[in-house]
Amino acid sequence: MNKYVCITIGDIKGIGYEILLNSYNNNEVRNFILFSNFKIIKKKLKVKKNKINIINQHSNKYIVKPDHFNIFNYDAKNNFENSYLSMKNAYFFCKKNNLKGIITLPINKNKIIKNIDDKFVGQTEFYQKLDKKNNSNMIFKYKNYIFTTITTHLKISELNKKIKEKKLINNKLLTLNNTLKLDFGIKKPNLIISGFNPHAGENNNLGNEERKIFLPQIKKLKNEKVLIDGPFSADSMINKKNLKKYDCFIFSFHDQALIPYKLLSKNRGVNYTSNLSIIRVSPDHGTAYDIVGKNIAINKSFLNCFKLIDFITKNRKKFDKF
Repeated sequence: MNKYVCITIGDIKGIGYEILLNSYNNNEVRNFILFSNFKIIKKKLKVKKNKINIINQHSNKYIVKPDHFNIFNYDAKNNFENSYLSMKNAYFFCKKNNLKGIITLPINKNKIIKNIDDKFVGQTEFYQKLDKKNNSNMIFKYKNYIFTTITTHLKISELNKKIKEKKLINNKLLTLNNTLKLDFGIKKPNLIISGFNPHAGENNNLGNEERKIFLPQIKKLKNEKVLIDGPFSADSMINKKNLKKYDCFIFSFHDQALIPYKLLSKNRGVNYTSNLSIIRVSPDHGTAYDIVGKNIAINKSFLNCFKLIDFITKNRKKFDKF
């Protein structure tokens, strides 16, 4: 089964499920297992009956069929519980059976927080916690552009405290540097990092985090042979010269990175949670309820998820040979 990819159901009312169905019916994707309660998705399952293969969770034997729409079926009361259990079941199934990786479709975080888990933050943090990894990075890839963040999904009011955690930047970027070598095949990654404050603190006039926190940890990284420049002002870091020069762009927090990244990728990029025991990727778009059913949702990001899993798998095999 190691040629198969696990796909979580996400929110069936969003475009993720629609994109999956259209991509399958257009012969663009094969060799996957969708994790969902069958009854919940049955009405919207526009696939030929003879091509549907149901794998029951409580079965003694799992039979996966090539070219079929494989569904791992389990008990779930409603759409939100289905989304939540899908993430969990896909992780344990993928890990136990050594599958290629997991593609997580977009979810409704608010509904999960209100109805299932009030401590839920997002899928990135969910898999980091499940896999017991502290130094995992949230990486965004489109073509040769790689973006990442020091922090993930945090309130602005919590960022200052988080960025001051001892060795946070150092540990995150050492892990990132190894990930770029192992998973992306970059022999000597060239990194660039933004500051935390506007204009990277502007000589301490707009904050001293760059001087007190960033520069000492960047110095340590350089001493450990990590190629890194910065901290620079986030608003001027992305330009033609830098896009050609650097392998990875590191930002302090979520929106610093995601605004320029989404302008570049145009809903065609992939979100990758690094340094886990499994490969977990997701499309870089949300549920997009406003365009559901209009057949205008772009599937490029979803298709690129499969490509990135293959790309990472191949690079890891090459790395293992040395």
